[in-house]
Amino acid sequence: MFKKLNNVLDNFFFDFTSNKKKLIAIYFIYISFISISSLFFAYLFSQKFNVMDENYNIILKNISFEFGELIENLYLSKGYFHEVDGVKYYLKKLPAIPILILFICKITLNYYLVVILKNLIIFSIYFFTTVYLVKNSINNKIIILILLVPIFLPYNFSVSLNYVYADSLLAIFIPLLYLSLISKSKNKILVLSLILSFLYFSKSTMLFIFIIFPFLILIFEKNYNFYNRTIPIIFAVISICVWGFFGLLKTGTFPVGNKILSASATGLSFVLNEDFKNYYPNKSTDLITNQLTNQKFNSEWDEFEYYDKRNKTYLKENFINYLKDCRLKLKFIFLGVNRDGAFPDKNNKLDNRLRVSMIFNKIFLNISILLSIFILLKNLNNINLVKNDFYFLIIITLNLLPHLIAWATSKHLIGMINLSMIYLLILYQKKFINNK
Repeated sequence: MFKKLNNVLDNFFFDFTSNKKKLIAIYFIYISFISISSLFFAYLFSQKFNVMDENYNIILKNISFEFGELIENLYLSKGYFHEVDGVKYYLKKLPAIPILILFICKITLNYYLVVILKNLIIFSIYFFTTVYLVKNSINNKIIILILLVPIFLPYNFSVSLNYVYADSLLAIFIPLLYLSLISKSKNKILVLSLILSFLYFSKSTMLFIFIIFPFLILIFEKNYNFYNRTIPIIFAVISICVWGFFGLLKTGTFPVGNKILSASATGLSFVLNEDFKNYYPNKSTDLITNQLTNQKFNSEWDEFEYYDKRNKTYLKENFINYLKDCRLKLKFIFLGVNRDGAFPDKNNKLDNRLRVSMIFNKIFLNISILLSIFILLKNLNNINLVKNDFYFLIIITLNLLPHLIAWATSKHLIGMINLSMIYLLILYQKKFINNK
């Protein structure tokens, strides 16, 4: 019976990437599951947070992580900003999430439909981009498993389904970045450039990846002519200029590098704090008492400069303590399996229970990193032979750096954990399928 079922599945998946009817059928099943899951997630989310009114319309100003007022202002055509103590902040948030949610809200304000449409868009991009990039280089059954990676583990899936933080985008687009790097498609450089630019506009932690990978493409992708290899650099320059000149026009400062967001220094002030070790990772760093909560600023860059100066002073005086705090971050990133970043309940207790998904996540992450290092060390004399492993390890490293400088929570890690699962699947194909 199982043998017959396996044969049926083999016959069905054998040519689905080249058979339009099968491709559409699988996409319909896939996206139907995403839609139902999105509806279920939206309901559960609405039971915890005040996200919609009595008419089931989304309350834009209540969207978390300071996106709410910004998106509401965009929706009301007031502009791209939110206001704090009478000061307009234009550069506190990158635009990927606000513009995506704004686009959907122009179609409908129904809360459930906003969540469903957001995930229909993102998972459709993931489905078709994955198939397009690797249909000529990866076994179809492995492609199916790659498509299932973001939905395989409950916690990872919940991060992807969310709509209030940028990590829901990174959970999908970091894996797509890797798939574009290992693709044999003639248009891979263009797709890669688009993904890198999207990541740049999604979250500031992608800055290292965004800056370094265009030059890695220039060096290693010798199968493409020089002009094609410069496309990522051109896209990078354009992306930097778009955000930069917007910031220059609105604030008089060109946001780039560590100043890509005016809030970056403020965020670091929670890490560069002697109380950090008493909170992280079990308690939310938002609970750290900020000595400057009553400080008034004339502009968002006044705030940046104030905290930047304070952070540098702390580093100069407490560098050893900062390094000790980095050990806490490393321990959490590679070994932490409990709920993190918790807020006390009404009884002042923290929910730091075991998160089962994270057990599997950390196993996948650690094994994939160890294997990639082993493969690279074994082939140091011929990097081109293990270029895919090299790209994987560079993505992981560049993704980890900002979280070591600042801090990581579980949701911050899902993009590279999904990537780790994909990397292991590709290694499996290389070892056990290609060698049959």
